[in-house]
Amino acid sequence: MDLLGNFGRGMVLNNNYETWKINKYFLLQSISTPGFNEEAIKRSNELFEELDDHWNSLKNSHSCNDNWLEMDFLQWINRFMTDNISIVITGEKGCSMTAYYNTFNSDKSESSLFDDSKSYNSDKFTPAVMMYVRGLMFLNIVHPFLRRYVPYFKKKTNNLLENGDYIIKTLNNMIERRKLEFANSPQKLKSKHDLLSILITANNSAKSNKTESLTDEDIRALLFDVFLAGSDTSSNTLFYIIYYICRNPHIKQKMFDEIDSVFPDNSSNSLCITADHLAKLKYCEAIIKETSRMMPVVPVSKRVASAKCEVAGYTWPAKTVFHLNYACIHMNEKYWDNPTIFDPDRFYLQNNLGEFNDDLNNSNNENKKSIHDKDKYSLVIFGGGIRLCPGRKLAMTSMLSFMALMFKKYDVKLVDMGAPLKVHTGFLTNCLGLRIKIKPRKPSL
Repeated sequence: MDLLGNFGRGMVLNNNYETWKINKYFLLQSISTPGFNEEAIKRSNELFEELDDHWNSLKNSHSCNDNWLEMDFLQWINRFMTDNISIVITGEKGCSMTAYYNTFNSDKSESSLFDDSKSYNSDKFTPAVMMYVRGLMFLNIVHPFLRRYVPYFKKKTNNLLENGDYIIKTLNNMIERRKLEFANSPQKLKSKHDLLSILITANNSAKSNKTESLTDEDIRALLFDVFLAGSDTSSNTLFYIIYYICRNPHIKQKMFDEIDSVFPDNSSNSLCITADHLAKLKYCEAIIKETSRMMPVVPVSKRVASAKCEVAGYTWPAKTVFHLNYACIHMNEKYWDNPTIFDPDRFYLQNNLGEFNDDLNNSNNENKKSIHDKDKYSLVIFGGGIRLCPGRKLAMTSMLSFMALMFKKYDVKLVDMGAPLKVHTGFLTNCLGLRIKIKPRKPSL
């Protein structure tokens, strides 16, 4: 794993506890600032308006007489989340949605309206990150002799190394540009709330106070970690949410009712979402949790025992690798009633704000338990222990924001209600495609 350049730095691929602890401190401090979370919600609003413009343009060009627009939702939500995570992390606007929209547009003069030569090329960078993930598996499985001397494996290895170099170079360039920008205009520090800017600011303060600080390589690795863990996991969860609510109309209607109660109809065509709004979307949060139980994006993870331990009545030596099968835990009848039934109500209690909403409100609800609390790890969405995902609040913010924006404005149907959900499970459980139809919703009475 050293071959790809980021191993031993940041958090996800770091097994050095001392440096991992420092990196975690800086990351948690950065993404916990009010400015960062406000920025994440603001960017979701802006990007959905851009997405809505693209959809309206396609609808007009296709002359949809029945008011329904059919699309491959997989392509759009992947690109929406790519651009969303890009601008929240780096402050640089992505171009993934624009690039995909332009594939439908033969009129180059019109497509130029959406062309921004200054945009960071998220449409190229994010697939490179996914290639990196697949490369980790390849390099762990294929023997070094094959990678060095057998032409097929050698070519594949070289492609992976070139891809890793591209990722490192792109992130290094971002860091250098931002540091130069701040050196030339220090006043801009106060107006920048993306992760890169906050990390640089916090690091400068640490250096001034002569406390533990980060190198540029550490900052690069942290940015890469959030790219690695951010866009693909959230976008796949949103695919599965669409699939399950469309197959359960009563759940979809209950979700619509909650969104309409939080965002009453007004004269404006666009919503202005805040953290207070998101904290009220209790049923939407329950849908996310139940979807993650039914279809965990990370179905299995691995942990290494740091010392001799006893599990299931057996004594295991230090450095034993345990594979944690979340997908099976989520379907275990010992913890779940009717586990094969999609039922968000199992997480929806009127007196329980839930994990995410606790964070938003800074409230203490230790005495308010949801159904799965009879076993702490019967539901595992963001891992657990000291490696609990530090970006879980950002992920929930992004998904809840999209649900509110999408379903306040649009009704949605599956093109083929009888078609099975097509997925591929590797490191992640990825949706392979989902064709839907959308149309504007009528204002509720």
